[in-house]
Amino acid sequence: LFITTKLPSDIKTYEGVKDHFAESLESLGIDCLDLYLIHWPCVEKVSPDWKEINVSTWKAFEDAYKAGKIRAIGVSNFQKKHYDALAERCDIKPMVNQIECHPGQPQNETIAYCQTNGILVEAWSPMGRGKLLDHPLLTEMADKYGVSVAQLCIRWCLQRGIVPLPKSVTPDRIRENARVYDFAISQEDMAVLTGMPPAATSHDPDEIDF
Repeated sequence: LFITTKLPSDIKTYEGVKDHFAESLESLGIDCLDLYLIHWPCVEKVSPDWKEINVSTWKAFEDAYKAGKIRAIGVSNFQKKHYDALAERCDIKPMVNQIECHPGQPQNETIAYCQTNGILVEAWSPMGRGKLLDHPLLTEMADKYGVSVAQLCIRWCLQRGIVPLPKSVTPDRIRENARVYDFAISQEDMAVLTGMPPAATSHDPDEIDF
């Protein structure tokens, strides 16, 4: 097991982070968490002091990491500007950024920035919250490779150096999602998938009002 949990977006203080983290460890019945993430960045729409709020939150993450209570610390739904604001004031850079990423939402700029700076990218909802499973372009390409659309999307993530996080409660689908190492998508088809028109897009972090 690799256990990850996130800081809720309504907690925005150093002490609040410490309290939530302690509660998480107690609820999970563990002494050390594998990965702890800030769920969403605080942004200017929420507070003019958004940079200070993110720094204060991250300082609590750093302290828990330095104390050996977390093996890795990271963020979720952060863009370059949110990273840069942390980098100006913090000692430890985020190790992970978990973002929505799938064909039709390639996140090229954010991924390039993360990979250049040694930040692992995790893709939540690599199938676009299920909305891509019957997409005509994807079904046609999946048929070409003899795989499911879900397998195609997962493989696309892997070939981009991204860790996909598919979600399912169905045993057969969980097994299917793991069978993605016996085929490879061609460079030409990777370009088609990466350049696909927007599909199943998510919210812009700067427009989130919590």
